[in-house]
Amino acid sequence: MSRFVFLTLAFFGFTGLSQAQHSVVLKTGEKIQGVVMALNDDVLTMYVNRQPKEIMLRDVSSIFFDEYVPYDGKLLDETPTQKMKSADGNYIVEYKIKDREMIQAPRLSNATQKQGTVVVEIVVNRAGTVMKANAGVTGSTTSDEYLLTKAQFACQGAKFNEHPTGPLETTGTITIHY
Repeated sequence: MSRFVFLTLAFFGFTGLSQAQHSVVLKTGEKIQGVVMALNDDVLTMYVNRQPKEIMLRDVSSIFFDEYVPYDGKLLDETPTQKMKSADGNYIVEYKIKDREMIQAPRLSNATQKQGTVVVEIVVNRAGTVMKANAGVTGSTTSDEYLLTKAQFACQGAKFNEHPTGPLETTGTITIHY
């Protein structure tokens, strides 16, 4: 009788595991499958077979989310270039970033007579905030430190629309013609 109960529980347990959404690997090597519900005060709450299980974050080695994400955030060649006026209205800003619209253009200034094109690679989070900016990437026609610095700083102030179901980070470019 006890063998039958064990086999029945094992069957239903393994069936439940095949339907799991998340996998948590502990530092001991143990793998737990279920649904991650919360992370509060360094305690991971996970439901395994519809029962809550609390795991201290210090014991976790990895968390795998088995959900399908169709886009990884990389800039694709077929992404169209869009244009908009800078926040001060004196420049045209071109940008390429997949599935995003610029809602706040960078505020640009150039206190010199220097000219050139600066391409700035940006990384935008789901909320639309520019997290990283790197001026002078491929496509730039100037290596002037003043223009590169001004462009990089300005692009960090750009804002894009939110994309809550998109990748955590989306890569794109902003092109400024001084």
